[in-house]
Amino acid sequence: MNIKTPSQRGAILIIVLWFIVIVTIIVAVLANETRLSAQVVLHNKIGLQTWSDTLKALRAAEMELLLNDKLEDPPDTDVPLTHFQKKLRFDGRVLDLAYPIPETVTVRIYDQAGRINLKKLSLQNLKRLLKKRIGNDIEKMGVLSDAWQDWTDRDDLKRLNGAEKDYYETLSPPYEPRNAPIETVEELLLIKGFAEVFKDVEMDTVFTVYGNKARINPNLATREALMLLGIDEESVNTILTQRREQEFKSYNDFNEFMEPEQVLEIQQLQLLNFNYTTRFYTIAVQVKKPEEIEKLANDDDDKSDKNNSNESSVPQQEKEQAYMITVQFRGTNRKPKKLMVNPYGVLPDTRHEHLSSDDD
Repeated sequence: MNIKTPSQRGAILIIVLWFIVIVTIIVAVLANETRLSAQVVLHNKIGLQTWSDTLKALRAAEMELLLNDKLEDPPDTDVPLTHFQKKLRFDGRVLDLAYPIPETVTVRIYDQAGRINLKKLSLQNLKRLLKKRIGNDIEKMGVLSDAWQDWTDRDDLKRLNGAEKDYYETLSPPYEPRNAPIETVEELLLIKGFAEVFKDVEMDTVFTVYGNKARINPNLATREALMLLGIDEESVNTILTQRREQEFKSYNDFNEFMEPEQVLEIQQLQLLNFNYTTRFYTIAVQVKKPEEIEKLANDDDDKSDKNNSNESSVPQQEKEQAYMITVQFRGTNRKPKKLMVNPYGVLPDTRHEHLSSDDD
């Protein structure tokens, strides 16, 4: 009879315990792998659904542009108009489109007339804008204006305070000036001195390179563009809230909430045009947060909550991102032409959407 000694029994016990530990680790690893695989599948499903919802919203927004172009301005009447009778103003508000879109997304459309057109901006108007940023610094103004002219002219002759190829080639990384009219908004920051002046500005919310005028329409302007013109924040809030119901027709309308001296100062900028619109639009599709979508699902029976959720339930963030496509409208018989796609675009400031007209 083979009788195991205590040391042998101890060794067997240790082996068994190690076996249990190893099996436990293997089971834990497999369970973790299964959980991670399930999460990957779930995130892929959500990602595909989000992309599908975004594409649906983009198509509906393009249809809205086609429909809106066929509409005439409605007559003054107390009779409620249907959606197909209303001519929309594409000023960046959350839109209720004619064709339904998924509840997981919201759509905004921005007319490029609400931004300052860099391609059409004269040197005089550029100086007026720069003065709002740097004040009466004559030396700095000379550097910026000369650098702008050297960048946009067609020669390599350097102005007194400007910069040409020899300057830009010393930078890291080196590059050459365009020596032609500016082509993109981001290009402005490549010009000597401009990155410092606009370091705290989200450029795409202020400037554009689309359209045929340098002026902007205050009925379509972004908050950032109005602020850059030197309009104080309180007046900007008033413009953004009051224009929801009634367009501003002239500078005289500003006298109701601005001092005459301030109105005259804005008028002297010669950058506002109250009737200007373009055929260039930026469509912004914003995906709602999971908690917002869940709230919509829970409030399915409460239609009033659902209708207001787009604007009132979204917490204000410093920067809100959206999938953005800039298009050129070419008529009702042609599909809008895509000019630029920005999957991680930054929305213009939307804090005014949480204000009522009475708040101002």
